[in-house]
Amino acid sequence: MSTFDEALTLEGEDVLLRPFGLRDADAIADAMRAGEDFLPPNVPPPGEALAWWLETGAHQIPRSGRGLHLVVADPRTGELNGTIGLYRPDWPVRAAEAGYGIRPGARGRGLATGALRVLARWALRADGGGLNRIELRAGTGNHASVRVAEKAGFRREGLLRSAGRGPRGLVDQHLFSLIAADLADHDRAGQADRAGQAGRAGRAGRLVGVGVGPGDPELVTAKGVRVLREADVVLVPVMALDEEGRAESVVRAYTGKAERVVFALNDRGGVTARRAAAWDAAAERVVRAFDEGAATVAFATIGDPNVYSTFTYLAQTVRELRPEAEIATVPGITAMQDLASRSGTVLAEGAESLSLLPLTGGVEPFRAALETGDTVVAYKFGAVAGEVIEALKEAGRLEDACYGARLGLPGEQVRPAREVAGPVPYLSTLIVPGRRIARGGRL
Repeated sequence: MSTFDEALTLEGEDVLLRPFGLRDADAIADAMRAGEDFLPPNVPPPGEALAWWLETGAHQIPRSGRGLHLVVADPRTGELNGTIGLYRPDWPVRAAEAGYGIRPGARGRGLATGALRVLARWALRADGGGLNRIELRAGTGNHASVRVAEKAGFRREGLLRSAGRGPRGLVDQHLFSLIAADLADHDRAGQADRAGQAGRAGRAGRLVGVGVGPGDPELVTAKGVRVLREADVVLVPVMALDEEGRAESVVRAYTGKAERVVFALNDRGGVTARRAAAWDAAAERVVRAFDEGAATVAFATIGDPNVYSTFTYLAQTVRELRPEAEIATVPGITAMQDLASRSGTVLAEGAESLSLLPLTGGVEPFRAALETGDTVVAYKFGAVAGEVIEALKEAGRLEDACYGARLGLPGEQVRPAREVAGPVPYLSTLIVPGRRIARGGRL
């Protein structure tokens, strides 16, 4: 078989896939006039050409084996809510690429995921489409489409550089694929999930703080990636809903299901009203997710969730609202570890101690720690950078100290502390290694 069924109709839960017909002319004309971008690229404008395409042209495509175009319809009314299809079939390999689009007014209801699941299951059956493989591409900035692919069971294979065109030029695309063996795995996981849904209803839920490192996506642990992908909801802290945060940029490298929650990350001076309100709102979002059936909510935090992390305050608040909730963490690479690696600095050896100090409360604790001669690490010293450099000079420890900021990100700074002049970012890190004379001298 090297063709598709032109009369194919498929039904799923809350979705109907059917052939195009003249009944769709008005809906397509309305969509084109409104500038809605969800139709296949070869659909002609309203008029005689569109009527011919709906009645004849769309059906010639599957008959010739060049592809398949279907309407994503409301199963009760048959109304056109979107389109889905198979493109560029490679019949010797028995592979094709899936594509879909949903009308703006019908988005947010899971129609794309449902339609993709139904079409993929039919296409990969020997008594259906007879394909071995389905590919899917999604722009790296198209987070909704990435999420659809993941929820439909597609597996991410890699990144295609400059493979698509967006409003501002060429864009990178994620490459996903699905084969019959993947469907079997996905079915088993779905059966296990459905079996547990009744037991999960009313349960407290599980909140997991996932450390995603200072900013380099390659520093997330394998367990961290797994938890982020398997979680029902993934929350990321941001200063404003219209700004991507550092944790979110890392999460997006692995999953498209990042949901922003506002934290007063730039507030100073203890527990401010804005901070408290942000903690409360984020915790309420977690509890609401549990009430809606989420078994696991992941919260991505830069660095490690147990080292000066916003996750600590979120977890405390969730415990107050839902005492029976399970709280867990997945460790992450800290800024001091990343800076030590990038600068070639040894953090501690032998019997040395290591002091980690946030300098939001002033420089005096830092001065006292320098007197020990052991390793001292300073966080968040942007507001007192000048005083820090002076303290290093006075203690005779400036020459060995190392400074870092924006680790693993564009504009990364890693250099000797003696070269620091002027203001530095708030999230800066300083390592002052212990005084070491000879190998093994501190054992």
